Amino acid sequence: MKAVATFLLALGLVSLAAAAISVSAAPVAPMPSGISFYLNYSDPASDVVKLWTLNMTPVPSPTGNLTMSPFPDTVNLLWVRSANASANVTLTLEVKGSISNLDNTSYRMRLFTRADNTSHFVVTYVNGSTVLTSNATGFNPINISGNSAITSAGPNPTVQNRLQINVAKSLLGTISAWNIDATATQRGPTYTYEDFGWEVPGNPGSSPTPTPSPGVLPSWIWLAIVPVVLAIVAAIILVARRKKTVPPPQP
Repeated sequence: MKAVATFLLALGLVSLAAAAISVSAAPVAPMPSGISFYLNYSDPASDVVKLWTLNMTPVPSPTGNLTMSPFPDTVNLLWVRSANASANVTLTLEVKGSISNLDNTSYRMRLFTRADNTSHFVVTYVNGSTVLTSNATGFNPINISGNSAITSAGPNPTVQNRLQINVAKSLLGTISAWNIDATATQRGPTYTYEDFGWEVPGNPGSSPTPTPSPGVLPSWIWLAIVPVVLAIVAAIILVARRKKTVPPPQP
């Protein structure tokens, strides 16, 4: 009996250690089901920045600050949105004026699909052409021009100020987080005008804040731990029974 108890106790400890090593070694998978593609960022400020085209540095105002204005309104961003559309993600941006179909004007949206933002996708629209690229090594640009449309977001149908692009989720690989930003740019020979919109309204800052990657212990870990605990309890009970006090021999 003592040998059985010792064997059960040793087996339990070894199994528990193996389970712990497996948990620490295997990464916890994110929960894609908890990701929301519904984002709605407004940019009410008239903060189109004036830059030098030669080196893309800001043109200072007389007071030494950034030179900002509502114009050109073709790149004055008002809204940046994304929404779930079954197998696609619908991206939308709106400007104060009309979407410009000129070679010197671009509308770019970055798609952050990783919690650590180490890589991201870029959707760029220029004069009727839409291309999906990525800053990840080895990604080949994909032409998705057929998935773009320009419509009116207001009561005046002649003001075509909304650009909508559908991107297939299958093109984005594994999505463990979701965030977006947008940049509208118009280049001239001397000056370039640019507006930037994301989750902080009117902030021409950096990329969106990385989203913490949620995770839970896999169910197989619990299936491994419960039998181990039961084996250890059984071994302790058996050892305790064997250690009952034995009365001294009668003289």
